[in-house]
Amino acid sequence: MALFRPSYLKEGPGIEKDAPPKTGLALFFEILGREFWQVLGLNLLFLVCALPLVTFGMARAALSKCTVNMVRDRPNDVWYDFRRQLTQDWKRNTLFGLAELFCVGLLLTGSRLAGGSVAALAAVLMGAVFCGLFFGYLWPMAVAVDLPVKALLKNALILPLACLHHSLPALAVGALLGVLSFWLFPLSLPLVLFIPFGLSSFVMSFAAWSDIKRLIIRGNNNGGENI
Repeated sequence: MALFRPSYLKEGPGIEKDAPPKTGLALFFEILGREFWQVLGLNLLFLVCALPLVTFGMARAALSKCTVNMVRDRPNDVWYDFRRQLTQDWKRNTLFGLAELFCVGLLLTGSRLAGGSVAALAAVLMGAVFCGLFFGYLWPMAVAVDLPVKALLKNALILPLACLHHSLPALAVGALLGVLSFWLFPLSLPLVLFIPFGLSSFVMSFAAWSDIKRLIIRGNNNGGENI
């Protein structure tokens, strides 16, 4: 089945011997083109596993693990990697997931209570951006780097703010997918089943991993990288 077929089983066009390594958007679209069907399958896996809500954090970590593997250009099998990550650090990830759901609920409540107040709506929007950046970098870091919880939280607060040229565009893509899914529902149901969560995670992982690798891993003498 194409949705769950390991991407390293696909035959590629090959790379010219003297071709320079791709970076930036060229690298992003190259990896996305290769992993596209895996991303669709990953979105569906995430929805099924996150539906009970209490398992949201475990599913969120598994989702990030798979997309981080993709952007690291590692051989990956979404079905295997997702199942394996579900049970790793599940207590910590469950708490992270409940915290994210609490923030989402708080923001939704705030938007309803804001009414027509521009100042209140602006505060809710700023809170949504802050939470999106924080959790957008927390999850890739949690599954890719061996750090204590305190360091994870500290880095997730600082890193996206220090790298807004990466984090904000990635967050904007995820927000656009979410808005389209909400406004066009139920017509957007096929989109919701196969695209927004997997693609948003891929985009954020691509942005976050370059910053994590440059500022966290290279600054750590023992690497701290998770396999």
